[in-house]
Formats: sequence, C-alpha cells, structure tokens
Amino acid sequence: MSAPAPAAPAEPADAPAPPPPPAEPDSEEAAALRGGLVKTLLAVVVNVGVLTALLVYFGWVRSERMADLLGLDEAILGMTVDDYVRRSVRSVVLIPIYAAAAGLVWVVFDQWWQRRRLRRGMGDPVVAFVARWLWAFALAVFVLGIGLWLIGAATTFIAAPLVCAGAILLLLYAVSLRGYLPGATRLEPLTEGVLRGAVAVLVAVGLFWTATNFATVEGTELAHGFVDEVHTLPGVEIDSADPLDIVAPGVETSCAGTGEDARYHYRGLRLLEATGGHYFLISDQWTPRYGVVVMLRADADGIRYTFVRDPEGLRDDAFPPCADATAVRPPP
Repeated sequence: MSAPAPAAPAEPADAPAPPPPPAEPDSEEAAALRGGLVKTLLAVVVNVGVLTALLVYFGWVRSERMADLLGLDEAILGMTVDDYVRRSVRSVVLIPIYAAAAGLVWVVFDQWWQRRRLRRGMGDPVVAFVARWLWAFALAVFVLGIGLWLIGAATTFIAAPLVCAGAILLLLYAVSLRGYLPGATRLEPLTEGVLRGAVAVLVAVGLFWTATNFATVEGTELAHGFVDEVHTLPGVEIDSADPLDIVAPGVETSCAGTGEDARYHYRGLRLLEATGGHYFLISDQWTPRYGVVVMLRADADGIRYTFVRDPEGLRDDAFPPCADATAVRPPP
C-alpha cells in the first residue's frame, strides 16, 4: 500500500489576494462611455442648429416689431441671417441664463431635502411636509405666472411664461417626491416617460414664448425711444454727381460746380440701418407723425458717403446753396 501524498502547505490567512486581471480594452463600460460621449456631441451639434434657428427668429421678431412701429415694412430692410443673429443674441442668451440659475437653486434644495430624508427618515415633519404639499406651492407659482400675464407690464409680460414653465417643472418634481411617502404608488415607467416628455415640451414652449416676448418688448422700446435717440445716430452727408431729390424734414441740399462738373450735397441725414448692401437713412427732424426713410445702394456709382460725428454742430456748410451753382467749392 502506497504512502499518502503530502498535503500542500496551507497559505497564511493574511496572504494578499492575487491582483485582478487587466481590464479588456473594449470592455462594456468603455463602450458605454464612448457611446455616451458620441450622443453628447451629437446633441450639442443639433442644439447649435436649433439655437441658430431661434436666433434668426427672435432677431426677426425684434426687427419686425420696431419696423412696424416706425411705419416700415420689415421686408424692405432686406436683412440677412447674420443681421438677425446679431440683433437677437441678447434675447436668446439671457433667458437660458435665468433658467440655468433657477436649475442651480433647485439642485441645492434637492440635495438639502435628500440629505435630511436619509438622516431623519420620512417621519421628519419637514421632509414629509415638503413631499406632501410641494404640489400646492407649484400650483401657486403657476397662478402667479398667470397673474403676471394679466398685469400686462413689460417686465411681467416677459416673466409670465418663464414663471409658468418653472411651475410645471416644480410640479413634476413634487410628483417624484410624493413617491417617497408611506403607502404612495409610484408611476409606471411608461407613464413617467410620457409625463416627462409632456413637461419637456411645455417647458420648451415656455422658454420660447419668454424669449419671443423679450424680443417684442425690446423692439417696442427701441421704437418708442427712437425720437429721442435720432441725434445719437451717425450723421451722414451725401455727395452725388446727379440730383437725388431727397426731400425730408431737416435735409439741406447744396451744390457746387456747373454743367458736368456739378456736385450735389445733402446734409441732415442719419444712418438707420446698413444691411443688404443698402443704407437706410432718416432725417434729423424725423417724427412718428411725418418721417421719411431714404434707401440708397452702398456701392452706387457717383455717390460718396461721409459719416460724421458732430454732436455740437462744429461742421459748417461745406457747399454753397444750389441757387449759386457757379460758385467754387471752398476748401474743407
């Protein structure tokens, strides 16, 4: 009978565990990370396109409102996409900043509530009160938004849809907190998905509406204050080889030279817009009751534009009146 094989020496109890095998380069976690990064980049690209479309729309709203109050048709200005975008950046950017600030406040509140719930449980009066009655606060905020709309002031006109959108988000948050209450029934995944999608659409409409109101108010204020701001616009003097027949309150016409050498000079004009290859000019004495807008090509042959900053009227007449067409142009 053979002798039994010697038993292998037992490893000490405190022996270090063998190192884990190296992770595979194409593990599921890495693939998920890459997939999430790709989705994030695609979302950013799509949002840039959406943001550009919104900038164009809000720029059009602002320009159309101002042109309408000034007695113009916005289509006459012939603005480009770049013109609309430059005029709407303030309208579109400020609203997301306010929304992001409100989101940060919500994160702080949620972290406070969750930490208190974990420490003291749902039996804590404050935790239970928030979970049970936050929906009522959200409803009150929504009613506040409607009240702001009914007031009709410029500030409340802008804030009303934004407040209502915030109330809808707050109501969704209140529904999620109620799920922590004892005996509460949580929403089914499909129902919750539909609820979140509906809330997202309503909030997007609220933000869109808010920015539209902002652009409308801005265009209205620009038009109402236009008379007081005319003197701050760049002054324009036109030197032309042919008579332009510019007839508007405050425009002065003078001439120099004779025959083919005659030049026609126009003063008392201000630059309203420069877009679409045209200059849109108004006169110093423009009023809502009687105002003239002159449209001239920026590259028209035989025309020279001089842009003047002269708030104190230091620039004197550079041309004699047209009745003295034989006069010689004085030196500048």
